[in-house]
Amino acid sequence: MNIEEAKLIKESQQGSIKSFEQLILRYQDQAYRTAYGMLGNPEDAKDATQESFIKIYKSLKNFKFQSNFSTWMYRIVHNTCLDIIRKQKRRKEIPMETKNNLNNNGYEIPLKDLSDGPEALLEYEFVKKEIKKCIVELPAEYQGVIILRDIENLSYEEIAKVLNISEGTVKSRLNRGRKQLRQRLTDLLKEH
Repeated sequence: MNIEEAKLIKESQQGSIKSFEQLILRYQDQAYRTAYGMLGNPEDAKDATQESFIKIYKSLKNFKFQSNFSTWMYRIVHNTCLDIIRKQKRRKEIPMETKNNLNNNGYEIPLKDLSDGPEALLEYEFVKKEIKKCIVELPAEYQGVIILRDIENLSYEEIAKVLNISEGTVKSRLNRGRKQLRQRLTDLLKEH
């Protein structure tokens, strides 16, 4: 943690809204990417990011400078996303984009992609979307490590601190998660 960041944290702990805003501006993109990677929906990711920053604001006075602020922030974002995932599983709601595509029997009606542009770009966007979808479908314990390592580029040590697990567990979950992800993507390629 650099001196400027430590200063912003201390000022925020003393009630400076301006310092807190500056601190959050530094991390809002990473927080959103993490939430989006776990939830797979832009609206849910925005809500999770906002909720995480509220939690950070409320508990910032308890930050003891024993870890990096980013590690502490990732833990809050990760746990907030897990809470949202649990709530969604309990409600078992159908997402709005799916509700609009259901026929009278409740089966999804596939929609054609009507966007213009080069075929390669469409294929790239399709693959990117499918990878995100496959990550979201992974068990939460694998989602977190894959997003934090492969998307956010955190070290094993940082991930261990964020998730409050050992580095060995991080490596194990990352290995298992990547295997599951690879299998899902292989199955997807066979379908197309």
